[in-house]
Amino acid sequence: MAGIGFELKKIYGRKTLASNLWGTLYATMLTIGPTVLSAVLMLALSVLLSRSGLTVLESRFFISSVTYAFLNALLVSVLFSTPVSRYIADCIYLGKEAEIFPSAFGVLAFTTAISGIVMALLCAGIYYHSSDGVPLSFLAVYYFLGVLVTDAYSLMTYASALKHYKALTFSFILGLLLAVGMYFLCHKRLGVDRVTAACMALACCFFVVVFALIFQCARAFGVPRGRYFAFLPYFRQYPKLAVGGVAYMAGLYCPTVIYWFFSDIGEQVSIFRTAPSFDMAMFLAFAVNIPSLVIFVVKVETAFYEKFVLYISALNKGTLYMIQKERSVMTRALLQELFFVYEVQLIITVVLVCLVSVFFPFLNASIHMLHMFVMLSLGVCTVFCMYFTIVVFYYFSDYGGACISTLVFLAVTFLGAVGAVLWNGIYLLPLPLLVGGLCGWIVSFLLLRRRMEKLDSFLMC
Repeated sequence: MAGIGFELKKIYGRKTLASNLWGTLYATMLTIGPTVLSAVLMLALSVLLSRSGLTVLESRFFISSVTYAFLNALLVSVLFSTPVSRYIADCIYLGKEAEIFPSAFGVLAFTTAISGIVMALLCAGIYYHSSDGVPLSFLAVYYFLGVLVTDAYSLMTYASALKHYKALTFSFILGLLLAVGMYFLCHKRLGVDRVTAACMALACCFFVVVFALIFQCARAFGVPRGRYFAFLPYFRQYPKLAVGGVAYMAGLYCPTVIYWFFSDIGEQVSIFRTAPSFDMAMFLAFAVNIPSLVIFVVKVETAFYEKFVLYISALNKGTLYMIQKERSVMTRALLQELFFVYEVQLIITVVLVCLVSVFFPFLNASIHMLHMFVMLSLGVCTVFCMYFTIVVFYYFSDYGGACISTLVFLAVTFLGAVGAVLWNGIYLLPLPLLVGGLCGWIVSFLLLRRRMEKLDSFLMC
C-alpha cells in the first residue's frame, strides 16, 4: 500500500485547494478506480439492454449469470491473494524481483483451472436445464468471461504489490471503452443477440485488463525465468494468511448465498438462484461505503506509514529510549487516524443513506428494500472498519490477530444468516452482516490494542 504514499505526500504538500482536490481524485482513481469503472460498465450495459427492449426474464438471466461469474472469480482469487502478496513482498525485500513474474503464471495456472471447472459446470447446467434454448455462442463467451475475470482479479494482486496502480486503472478505462464498442459492433453490425453481445463486451474488457497487467509485469521484469510455483510453500508457512483472506470474503458473501437458496425472497432464473431485492440493496450499500477506502488510504499513507517506518528503524538500530518514543508516536498516530476514518465513514454512510432514501420512491423500490438498504449500509460500514483494523495487523505481521477477527466475523454472519432463514423473519435478513461486522470489528480492535502493548517483543521475536 505504501507505493502511492510518496506521490500523495508530494501533492498534499503544496497545501492548496487545487492540490487537495487533485490528491483526493488521484487517490480515488488509484484505489477504487477499477471497482468504480467495473460498476460503470455494468450500469452502461444494463441501460443499453433495457433500452433495446430486453424482457425482464432476459435481464434477470444476464444479471444473475454475471453475478455468479464475478462471485466465482472473487472466491477463487482470494485463495491466493494474501499468501502471494507476502511472497511478492519477500521477493522485493530479498532482491529477488526476477522470481515474481514467473509466480504470476503459476497463480494463473491454478486460478484458470479452478475457475474453468466451475464455469464448465455452470455452462453445462444452463445448457441442460434451460427451457429457452440458450445459444451455444453465449455459453462459450460466458465460460471465457468467468475465467478472464478470475485471472484479472488474480493479477490485480501483482499490480497492487508492484505499485502499478496507474496501469491498472488505465487498463480498466481502455477495457471499458472497448467493451462499449464491442457491444455495438456485435449487436448492431454482426446481429448477435443482446445478452450474448453484452457478455462479449464484458469478456473484451477483462481480456484487455489481463493482457495489460501481464504486459506491465513483463516490462518490469522481462521474460519470466525461474520457479513458477515458488509461492506454494507460503501456504504452509503462513496458513493464517490464507485462512484470514478466505474467511473475510466468505463472511461478506455467505448471507447472500444462503438467502439465494433458502430464503423466501429467493427466485429461480434458469439454473441460478438470486434474491433481486437483497442483491440491489447490497450493491447500494457497497456504493455508499466506497469513500471510506479512499479516506483510509490517504490517512494511512500520509500520516501513519511515515511513523511506522521511523519506529521500525528505531527498533532495528536505535536505543531503548528511541524505540519507546517512536512506538508512542506511532501508536498515537495510528489510533488517531483509525478513529478519524471510523467517525468520518459513519457520518458519510448516514448522510448518503439519507440522500439515497429520498430517491428510493423514484426507483419503484419497496419499503422492505429500503429497510434492507439502511441496515446493510451500516453493516458494510462495520465490515470496512474491521477490514481497516485488520490491514494494520498485516503491517505488524500479526497474522493470528487478523485470522481470529475474520473467523469471528464469518462465524457470526453464517450463524446469523441461518438463524434469519429458520426464523423466517424477512426483516432480520440484513442483521447478520451488521452483527457479524460489529463483532469482528470489536475483536480486531481489542486484539490490536493488546498487540500494541507488547509490539517490541513481538516484532523482535
